[in-house]
Amino acid sequence: MKTQTKFIIMGLGMFLTLFARAESPATPTLYVSPDGPQVHFYWDEVPGAENYTLLASDLASGALFGEFDMGSSSRISATLPAGSSFFVSVRAENTDGFSAYSIPRQLVVSADASTPTTEQVIQNYASNVIYNTYRDLAERAEKLNTAVVKLRFETNDNNLSIAQQQWVSTRRPWEQSEAFLFGPVDTAGLDPAMDSWPVNSTDLQNLLDGDASLTIEAASAFSDDLKGFHVIEFLLFGTDGSKTSAEFTERELMYLGAVTNVLANDTQRLAQGWNPNDGNFLAEFSQAGNGSSIYTSQTAALQEMIEGMIGIAGELASVKLEDPTRLRDATLVESQFSFNSRADFMDNVRSIRNAYTGNYLLSEGPGLNALVKSINPALDETINNQIETAIAAINEIPQPFAEAILTSPDDVQTAIDAVNALLVTLSNQLSPLAK
Repeated sequence: MKTQTKFIIMGLGMFLTLFARAESPATPTLYVSPDGPQVHFYWDEVPGAENYTLLASDLASGALFGEFDMGSSSRISATLPAGSSFFVSVRAENTDGFSAYSIPRQLVVSADASTPTTEQVIQNYASNVIYNTYRDLAERAEKLNTAVVKLRFETNDNNLSIAQQQWVSTRRPWEQSEAFLFGPVDTAGLDPAMDSWPVNSTDLQNLLDGDASLTIEAASAFSDDLKGFHVIEFLLFGTDGSKTSAEFTERELMYLGAVTNVLANDTQRLAQGWNPNDGNFLAEFSQAGNGSSIYTSQTAALQEMIEGMIGIAGELASVKLEDPTRLRDATLVESQFSFNSRADFMDNVRSIRNAYTGNYLLSEGPGLNALVKSINPALDETINNQIETAIAAINEIPQPFAEAILTSPDDVQTAIDAVNALLVTLSNQLSPLAK
């Protein structure tokens, strides 16, 4: 019974966490993804923000083009005048005030994007999307490791909060990598080692209660469900997201330090696997049809890209969203302890968007979308719209997701339907184009 209660998300601690004292929100980061005259704007969700405002000014004259109330949305797509150019920024707002505007992004709207070659799309996907994502992941995981080291030596609530925030930050690039779970992340077994869930609470508690070694070397050899993101999450946040620094035992701190170090090492291995100066799987993929021993044709590389998008869409709809809702089982909810589930799911769809557009955060390049648009503009528009619709539908699920599966199943079903619609389009219309 004691073990079971660890997976029941209780109300009091949750609401204390969600409805903490309000304050002016932090400044969001704006990302811009142009596709000819159609432009996608999106920004990081800021804790405590109730509203966002998008500001655009003319690039040449500096004259205000418009100030747009975005409500609580964190994305918008718009068709802008061909040949126009702007500075664009966003700010977050709540009843206590508003943030500064984000660093302005320069946007030049072309009348029609030129069609890249298939080789350019493949090379950009490998370097700009995959390698940049993994480098970002490794950098954030090292910051998480540093935060946990500080928490171990100065165990106070402030350092715990910093470590918790860094866990959430590190989670983002990982979830945005799930559209390309091939290469070293697969062959080296890094995916299950870093992201197995649910947590094996029984064996975890036995480790904490026993006297087995909790060194980095020992933790590296643990089974996949005793290390990785979600064990770290469980130790940092507790069962209801309200853990305090005073609740840590010495062995919990030892365990936390060991598995966080292992995660940082694994993310480094992953980045090194794609690094041109190390494992260089980047070259293996980039040279598809031109010397690659694995991808003997460009078609094979394109299929790998598309199958990755299909794979995460299917897992998101049927496993991450549908299974816990259908079974009414909160223990099946990913990232349940941190209440980060909804953000995880939206980042999974963003992973599909990154793979499709060839962009990652502020780095842009030619993507599959340009190839599709040159052949079937209507299909390109459908995919872009379905991606944005899926993100918006997930965002409408009330927080926390582990409660929404019981109290708002219709909202969850709307999100499932949106992701499934994207899945069908990717499977039945996009995939055949690459054959």
